[in-house]
Amino acid sequence: MMKLTPLTTAFCLLVTILDNGGLVADETSTLRPNIVFILCDDLGYADVGFNAKEFGVSTDAVTPELDELARRGMIFRQAYVSHPFCGPSRMALLSGRMPHCFGGQKNLPNQALNLRDYNQKGIPVSETLISTVLQNSGYRTACIGKWHLGHDRPFHPNRRGFDEFYGFLGGGHQYFPSVTDKVEPKVNDYQYFLERNGEKTLSPEGEYLTDMLSGDAVRFIRESASLESGSLESGDRQPFFLYLAYNAPHAPLQAKTADLQSLFPEHVPTQPANGVDFRDYTKRQNYVAMMVAVDRGVGQIVDTLHDPNADGDDSDSIAEETLIVFLSDNGGKVSQAGNNAPLTDDKGSTREGGIRVPMLMVWPGKLAAGAVFPHPVTALDFYPTFASLAGAEVPAEKQLDGKDIWASLQSGVAPHANETLFWLRHHGGGNEVAIRRGDLKAYRKQFGKWQVYDAKNDPAETADIAREHADFVESSVNAGASWSKTHLDPQWHDTEAGRTTRLENQMPRYERTFQSR
Repeated sequence: MMKLTPLTTAFCLLVTILDNGGLVADETSTLRPNIVFILCDDLGYADVGFNAKEFGVSTDAVTPELDELARRGMIFRQAYVSHPFCGPSRMALLSGRMPHCFGGQKNLPNQALNLRDYNQKGIPVSETLISTVLQNSGYRTACIGKWHLGHDRPFHPNRRGFDEFYGFLGGGHQYFPSVTDKVEPKVNDYQYFLERNGEKTLSPEGEYLTDMLSGDAVRFIRESASLESGSLESGDRQPFFLYLAYNAPHAPLQAKTADLQSLFPEHVPTQPANGVDFRDYTKRQNYVAMMVAVDRGVGQIVDTLHDPNADGDDSDSIAEETLIVFLSDNGGKVSQAGNNAPLTDDKGSTREGGIRVPMLMVWPGKLAAGAVFPHPVTALDFYPTFASLAGAEVPAEKQLDGKDIWASLQSGVAPHANETLFWLRHHGGGNEVAIRRGDLKAYRKQFGKWQVYDAKNDPAETADIAREHADFVESSVNAGASWSKTHLDPQWHDTEAGRTTRLENQMPRYERTFQSR
């Protein structure tokens, strides 16, 4: 039986569930669904059409496949990740724990920096990942795309619960890998060869990375479907877990030429002699076109679930046996063209723009089409929820910071009511922290004043109401101080300068961070 610890993340805003209700009756709760988990990288809050529409903000993002998928399932208005950076957020998602608790609150370093003390580290092997739990329960598992949880063998995806891995181990990659395959010496992770199950692989000439990842996801689904020996109801088929981690729309902003030309047919090259490619378009044009590629891939995946053998006959559809989840690892990066409207700030911040992300969930027949879940959920909840749906056994000693939210989704009840929730990131000489209980969110950056926002009615965090809620500030500070005692020092730093700065500033300085004045 899993051991739960107090939940350690946060949420905001409220809206009523759509008239058609949140879910349909769960008459098949014992069935083990396929799980397709799709993660974007640095995706802005308004950079998918369904989210922009829900919040009444304008966007130039073109995501018809995602929008259609959202119409078929549930949108989450208060979906949160556990950290505003890529690596720690992903570690939390797959481990079900706040990364601070095992020293994973910083990004792992670029492997090419040769920081030996840190390049040989990764998410601790003591943390059993959800992939391992599902694999041990009989799921066929695959990780496709970005890993960012460690390079060395103990931390490799194939050693952490994934039967298959195709992608890259570091924090990012160039989008035309056949070009970087030829670059020597390779000076950063973004130039490294892609790999399949630990073996370097050359990329086809001219291929676009997002399309390559989508194509491999389609391959895995088709193979998994063909391996089924029976039906979902009979219980004699092997379900699968696909973790598809796109690096789009994370920098470098490199869109596919055909997508750029399709979106911007009137564009006139400024330097036509150099050819027409991503370098001749603005950041935002590239960003939007990069999301077109993601959207296209999602459409291909949905089509494959409906017709796995691609023969035009959907009698072999596994769509109704499959749960799809889509979200981002953190907020969009404004300097790299992300749009987080209506939220404040962006990637790296514990304001809403850094930690609150677009999210949808689809399971035909289990989640009502067109539903909106108004209450907070967190990426920490996926681990226990997936394990429960899969009927999988979680190790008795495994600690989890989230909870199984499936019953809450069924009932429409807030799964995290009356819980105190936390986010924290380290700056050079201080911390940025957010603490949430009920509708109120306390926020402090470095050693400035504590601010309080009504997260329900003020998602943009425009009106500081700390004066009216002095008691809330005091209780939040005390709760944060207690929570910080569960932290380990970062077990790695992304740069040598980061380690030096931490030592010079005698971080983490929690005793000063968690003061009411």
